[in-house]
Amino acid sequence: MHKERDLQRICKDISSLIESELNRIGAFYRIFSRVKSYDSVQSKIGKKGLGYYDGINKFIRDTIGIRVILYFPDDLSLLYNYLKSRFVFIEETVDELSETQFAPSRRNLIFKIPQNLINEFQVAVNDRNLDATFELQLRTILAEGWHEIDHDLRYKCTDDWNESSDLARNFNGVLASLETSEYAILRIFEQISHRHYKQENIAAMLRTKFRIRFASYNMSDAIKSYVNKDLIREIYKIDRILFLQTLLERNIHIPLTIDNIIFSLNTLFIKNENLINNTPTHLTKQLTYEP
Repeated sequence: MHKERDLQRICKDISSLIESELNRIGAFYRIFSRVKSYDSVQSKIGKKGLGYYDGINKFIRDTIGIRVILYFPDDLSLLYNYLKSRFVFIEETVDELSETQFAPSRRNLIFKIPQNLINEFQVAVNDRNLDATFELQLRTILAEGWHEIDHDLRYKCTDDWNESSDLARNFNGVLASLETSEYAILRIFEQISHRHYKQENIAAMLRTKFRIRFASYNMSDAIKSYVNKDLIREIYKIDRILFLQTLLERNIHIPLTIDNIIFSLNTLFIKNENLINNTPTHLTKQLTYEP
């Protein structure tokens, strides 16, 4: 019997690591995790006959499961690509979207347990059927509730829907509507950000363009003196995902204030000398360090 308490601790350590990366870029998200119980593992082995057979290795790879729910759909690809470089990637299930069919899509990835936790994991499970891996699922927040209902009341109860294919299609249509709503939200933020750009309201433009959890939503009087029309235009042209990706890949840890974001965007992309000369030294060291 595996030690669920020890697995819970390993699961928490991995979840905390992912959370720290998401907090570093101010992402809007929720994270959930679970550990398969011993009974659940044995039930799965009984159904699928996992283990060694016919020279082929088959194992349970989702003893630890983590789900990250993102508020904005464009963050899915950002986190997907980053985590594949952050952990040792094994395999994935990513469904391609179809133009002609309503159906749920999955982004489920399997990674190796981090090296510093592998020994603890193997001692905790002591079962050749369980791989030293964890499953990570990525979802958007509007689709998450739909997926939960679909999993518990359709996937697990397929016979209930055998004579109701029309209603099953309608149910999938609800997901399509939710996905459309998610992208409509992005368009709204793009439009309001553009309005603030035209009005030269840089603080509001930053809040609505970059859509992150700012530690402070106000801009200091000191930095206002450096802001002009040209700087606002250059900041507006910077791609949001590229900026967040740069923070992740270069392991930049800074308080996410309006001032720091302006200093960061300038140091990383714009290179305005006046603003560079007035960037705090500790911030410059963070932004110019090459890991």
